[in-house]
Amino acid sequence: MVVNKIDNRNFELSINSLLYSESVIHKCFYWYCDKFSFDIKIQKDLFVVSIANFPENLNFEEILIAIKKDLIDFKTRDIIANETANIRALLIAKAFAHSDEFDEAPPGLIDDPVGFKPSEF
Repeated sequence: MVVNKIDNRNFELSINSLLYSESVIHKCFYWYCDKFSFDIKIQKDLFVVSIANFPENLNFEEILIAIKKDLIDFKTRDIIANETANIRALLIAKAFAHSDEFDEAPPGLIDDPVGFKPSEF
């Protein structure tokens, strides 16, 4: 990541799009929406994140360290999600494999959906 400091309140971050996907970039910066405003653009093999009007009460260096950690975190989550997609699909299929059992009528009377009345009355 390359940081271009325009002034004390405006920055540009250039992030390699070959390392991080667009979804990872958006997931990462989503969590900073309440702290500052930013704009994400794609230029060749880079995502350029423009941060405007960065709050004076925040430490940019600390936020930059947090952004770097979050990028790695969301990329790792993305890798794990891709690697385990088949297993997750199999587990979901297995969980609902016996759904034909639900085709039978429920026990009890239809006029007593809560089941307070015994069936024999």
